[in-house]
Amino acid sequence: MMKRFRCLALVAILAMLPAATLFAGTVRYVTPERPFSKLIGKVTVKPVERGKTLRVPLITWGGDVATIYANGGHKTAPQSIMARQGLSLELFLQDDFVSQVKDYLEGRTPFLRGTLGMINIAAEVLSQDPRTRPVVILQETWSTGGDALVVRSPDIRRVKDLEGKTIVLQQYSPHLDYLDVLLRDAGLTWRDVNVKFVEEITLPPYDTKGSILDPANAMRNDPSVDAVMVISPDALALTSGGKVGTGAEDSVKGARILVSTKTANRVIADVYAVRKDFLDAHRATVEKFVLGYLQGSEGVTKLVEEARSNPAPYREMTKLAAQVIFGSPQLKGEIAGLLSDCTFVGFPGNVDFFLNPHNLQNFENLNRRIQTFLVREGYAKRQVLLTHANWDYDRFKPHLENVAGVELSRFKSQKQAQRIVEKVGDSTVLFAFSIQFEPNQKVFDETRYKADFDRALDLASRYGGAILEIVGHSDPMRVLKLKKEKASPAIIKRTERAAANLSLLRANEVKNAILAYSKKQGIKIDHTQIVTNGKGIADPLYPKPRTREEWLANMRVDFRLLNVEAELSEFEALE
Repeated sequence: MMKRFRCLALVAILAMLPAATLFAGTVRYVTPERPFSKLIGKVTVKPVERGKTLRVPLITWGGDVATIYANGGHKTAPQSIMARQGLSLELFLQDDFVSQVKDYLEGRTPFLRGTLGMINIAAEVLSQDPRTRPVVILQETWSTGGDALVVRSPDIRRVKDLEGKTIVLQQYSPHLDYLDVLLRDAGLTWRDVNVKFVEEITLPPYDTKGSILDPANAMRNDPSVDAVMVISPDALALTSGGKVGTGAEDSVKGARILVSTKTANRVIADVYAVRKDFLDAHRATVEKFVLGYLQGSEGVTKLVEEARSNPAPYREMTKLAAQVIFGSPQLKGEIAGLLSDCTFVGFPGNVDFFLNPHNLQNFENLNRRIQTFLVREGYAKRQVLLTHANWDYDRFKPHLENVAGVELSRFKSQKQAQRIVEKVGDSTVLFAFSIQFEPNQKVFDETRYKADFDRALDLASRYGGAILEIVGHSDPMRVLKLKKEKASPAIIKRTERAAANLSLLRANEVKNAILAYSKKQGIKIDHTQIVTNGKGIADPLYPKPRTREEWLANMRVDFRLLNVEAELSEFEALE
């Protein structure tokens, strides 16, 4: 079933058991029903059951801790944030998204909880009746570490290296959209890879009767699997703690994380949606729920920040959430794991996501991209673009503390980012593309390079945990001629140094042109995320160009997106 599932407690317990007794079996691959509406089948739409108490679904995710905290537990506690809003809520855990959709259609709850990709995949069937058309009311979080692509072979260094390889992921999961983004950004399609699907996102808590149903165990048992899309606990287990799998315990020899949402931190957005008929009839009630959630997310964020100096309230919050999500307050440590996998966006993030037209990863852009993917791959017959509630956010401001703008800086400084680039070198390039320039060209204007600038800005904004390195190159022809003429070593060295300086100058010109273009377009960009480098003649495409075309091809500037999440000693993402 389609799940946004984070069974950390189960993963932790199983990791302590002998691998051979846990993971042996036959992988059961499945073919997803397409379109998604076939999976739902015929469901009779009913009015929302309206009593004094509203039922609100949760899933096992860090963002839902704020809902629990604001509600004071499973049922609205006296003096809780939601109680002060005049609400009476009953929270229930429902990780099975198909069951969630059926509850929503049959009126057992007006709310739908999932990632934006999950809401989108159900949008077509939900919009068949105007009463149940989903309206997105709130963004909870971004996934910033909770989801990862793990590869087996050291030969898979970039996403593009997945071409022709076998990738396993859960059907209908948030990883569908995530994988599509990675493939598209690498210039690949689903036809360029061999994708296999399984039923579960992680090892399920029920008896599988010898069948393997999840991606991590598929990698452990099927040597033909080259890569898997997994949640963070499985990624850490496969890779011996986020390094390189040794083959011991439950790791896979050679396995490593190619990219996680710590780097691709603007791909998976967790949201709440509500039925259109309920929103129309009870807009004030839904607005109170959204405000209560935003106040709850501020409260949870503050408790996490003050956990060391004032641990008691933090412990109580995690115990409360563990009771609701895992059924035991003793599993409060697993709540900390959930919280570390995501970033609350709060009031500023919601305004930026829903209302900022210059945010390249906003609601409208993500919505359109996801729908295009779903129709292209047959999960929907037609595009059904979601709408949002279009709140008057000024009404929320007096009741919240954090209403400042969105902080973009991911690195302490540009110097820090530069040091990381020097340390990792070419080993962590996720995506790369180049632009050409003419001999003696100094200006890089948007008229010629607009599409390239758009692509670079889009990558930088979507992979906010990565570094965008702009690398200038020079043509080696002049140095080759000097060597042929037997010029002195001093002249050759001076010419090589001049070429290196010129290539760095060009890289800086490109960076300045991109920043000027982004400012003109109203696009906010993290300046610390972009670094420049000049390679001179050290890395020509054609070391000895024999044609004019080869000569011109050496005159290039590369854009390289670097994955630096492993450099924890240097890199600290700023929330």
